[in-house]
Amino acid sequence: MTEAITKNPHTVLLLDEIEKAHPDVFNLLLQVMDYGTLTDNNGRKADFRNVIIIMTTNAGAKNRERFDGFC
Repeated sequence: MTEAITKNPHTVLLLDEIEKAHPDVFNLLLQVMDYGTLTDNNGRKADFRNVIIIMTTNAGAKNRERFDGFC
């Protein structure tokens, strides 16, 4: 991911159904959100300050069914 962000620093990153991601992904996202950078296993840093991160989830979808028609 660091290579793609380095090549395209002004981009939109879509993380679909984030609740299904491996727990390590959340640790990486914490680094990105805390520091605005991500360091890969080779020590390369990618600057995420100009990246728009969009995360989708289906969590709570069943609860929403109760309110359909009222929102």
